[in-house]
Amino acid sequence: METIHRATVTGRQQVTPLMVRLSLTFDTPDAWVTTGVGDEFVHIDVGAETLDLDGHSERHYTVSGVFPGGCEVEVFLHGDGPGSTWGREAAIGDSVMVSDPFEYYGVPEGSGTRVLLGDLTALPAIVRILADASEDEHFRIVIEVPALDEARDLVSQANVNVQWRVAGNGIGPSAICDVVRGLADEGVIAPDARPYVWIACESKISRAARTLLRKEIGLPIAQQRIVGYWHANQEQVMADWEALSDETKAEYLAIWREDRTDEENWLELEPFLQSVGA
Repeated sequence: METIHRATVTGRQQVTPLMVRLSLTFDTPDAWVTTGVGDEFVHIDVGAETLDLDGHSERHYTVSGVFPGGCEVEVFLHGDGPGSTWGREAAIGDSVMVSDPFEYYGVPEGSGTRVLLGDLTALPAIVRILADASEDEHFRIVIEVPALDEARDLVSQANVNVQWRVAGNGIGPSAICDVVRGLADEGVIAPDARPYVWIACESKISRAARTLLRKEIGLPIAQQRIVGYWHANQEQVMADWEALSDETKAEYLAIWREDRTDEENWLELEPFLQSVGA
């Protein structure tokens, strides 16, 4: 059961043409505690009437910043879904419900280059990860954006190599798997180089990248964290889910176990999804 906190929108900033940053100040400031991890995220009640694929009526947002008594989130203003609608309409003084934070990013000790790949939804996390990085860390970063006016300065003490690509984001084919293959050819993500690979993007692209890293490149799952941040065809995906039998749904739910890491769960989940045509 999630702990939910009431917050008030106390700031609004248009960061780029498609990204708006909202400042949320908690009614009980000390009750919400940041994890301190760069890609931490929260569930926010945006008034959605439909569940997402994880069974939430809330939507997930990266915490792009933390300030005394509150946090900031960035909303990608695309389409007419409940999240985008909330991002467009949220006004100072509005009240929202926010969960405790969760996180994914975790670099194993002894790792080499940090490889961060993602689309525009991943950018707030990448910005914060880099801001928190130390001068002895090395990063290779590729970010897919709908247009180059979504690019922004990436401030960091670390050694950072970044590329911006106009691709993916639901407007065109993603190049993330091609990027993974290219970095493998360079030796950047060869298993013996001990990279840490973090990818956040559309769900099917993330699944393809995970399979590529595991089967073709042979990168140990401890050296990777792959996250599907959103679904390109959520209505169809939900329709396909609802069409499954109760037995198949129960099998799916049983695969995802809390005593395993997410990447361990995916070792079993991916072949199951393929077997049911998902």
